[in-house]
Amino acid sequence: MFNPTIDVICAQPRVLTPPDLSFEAILKHFPGLAEAEAVCMTGSTAAGWGNTFSDIDLYVFSDTELVLPGDETVETWPGADPSGIRWHNWMGVYDGARVDLKVWPTSTLATALERYLETEVEFCSMGDFLQDFVYRLSIGIPLKNEKFFQEMNELLDSSSYKRALARLLKADAENSLTDVAGQLDSGDFMSARVSADIAADHVADASLVLAGQLCRRRKWLLRRLEGTPECGITVDEYRSMVLDGARAGESDGDCARRVARWTQAHLVRLEDALLSAS
Repeated sequence: MFNPTIDVICAQPRVLTPPDLSFEAILKHFPGLAEAEAVCMTGSTAAGWGNTFSDIDLYVFSDTELVLPGDETVETWPGADPSGIRWHNWMGVYDGARVDLKVWPTSTLATALERYLETEVEFCSMGDFLQDFVYRLSIGIPLKNEKFFQEMNELLDSSSYKRALARLLKADAENSLTDVAGQLDSGDFMSARVSADIAADHVADASLVLAGQLCRRRKWLLRRLEGTPECGITVDEYRSMVLDGARAGESDGDCARRVARWTQAHLVRLEDALLSAS
């Protein structure tokens, strides 16, 4: 007989109110951050996409060990990436809100972008976790040492990272279109429709990245398109051409062909943009 039990360490209140996110208020709970080189708020809250239950994401940069609070709500653990980059995770509760705080070495971005600073890399090989780090750092709202974050964004802009990532996503879109062609030829129209949607997602992602919107989370796709009109794809266009699915009387095969043609048109535009940006 399976009889699970649940111990509530820190119950969520029925009504959540946003905490004070000024650095002065944060220091009262995290006094050790006074010794940090730089601190920023990031994640969905910083992007303006947060909701009632969103975590508060804090990025802290320090080359010395910081003293962080510990109580029954807190979990801490070290993190490491195959690239050799290491960091420290702190997760707990601050003023009724969940906080995900990461402490990084001050050289983390320079280390992650080393190849992309030295040369024009054709295809991005950075892992998903570090891609997320780069994105979150790029949108960080400085709480301490604004100059540090300005320098980090200048470093990112001077690298070939965005173009390398856009080229990788463009290649993924082209590979998915090859799948569409093969599946249509074999009569697998249902799979062709799915592959066409995947190709459309990749070309939208590539267009956003090239325009400087580095978030890779699919759940934010329409938000990303809405906030980045310069990427060349509007929310209404993507919704009507891709998300709304098959039109009245349209078969799976016809739907796949229509979405594939739409994707191909944006690939041509994206190729021109990549050539002019290189």
